[in-house]
Amino acid sequence: MSTSVVKLLQRSQLSHSQKDVKPFIYVRSNWMDDEAEFDFLSTTDNQNYRGSLKYEELRTAASDLELSYDAFFAECKNAMTTHMGVQGFDYELEDGEQQFFKMYKCEGYETLYLEVPLRKVSNCYQLLDAAIEAGQQKPQASPAAESDDQKTTSLAEYEKYVKESKLKEEELLKKFLLLINSKKAHIRDLESQLEEHSKKSSKGKKNKRTSTDEEEDEAFGAPTQAMNIDNDSD
Repeated sequence: MSTSVVKLLQRSQLSHSQKDVKPFIYVRSNWMDDEAEFDFLSTTDNQNYRGSLKYEELRTAASDLELSYDAFFAECKNAMTTHMGVQGFDYELEDGEQQFFKMYKCEGYETLYLEVPLRKVSNCYQLLDAAIEAGQQKPQASPAAESDDQKTTSLAEYEKYVKESKLKEEELLKKFLLLINSKKAHIRDLESQLEEHSKKSSKGKKNKRTSTDEEEDEAFGAPTQAMNIDNDSD
């Protein structure tokens, strides 16, 4: 069994003559083994209502909507016990010949989730008692504190990611520098080999030119041979 007291925003249609005043519903819900009891207080007319809903009716509603009963029950309970309601749900107190509390789920189209028959009561002592009891209970961790914890965790994860990224970047830079130095050494070696080859080639050409000049000098310094001239008179 669990009891909660929450404040819900009541759906309303605003006419041109009405002031923009948001009506609220205070709801005490007592979730027992086989049914849930409700007390409602409307801020529109300060009227109190009381009603109950058998879980078997929730099972029938879940079957009609082709939903899992457990999931449907959990969704309805969460929507009825969350302060200021759950986004996507509308809440309404219908005061006519027969009073009803209705809860709609609005996602693209409107679906009636809960319809609780009500009766008017002259007091709301149970609602006030539940509110006092809830106020005396040990406060739970606020969503803001949980959000701060999540932010701290996210910040720590981000810092860890940055550090790991920097380490990887440094390792890659070291590998890149080693590769560059290796390439430079290889280029210097090739340049040295090319220069040595050029020197050898130039020296070979010079030696060949010197040998040719010497041969020409030797030929020029050789004894002159007599030329034979035939006499036509013979």
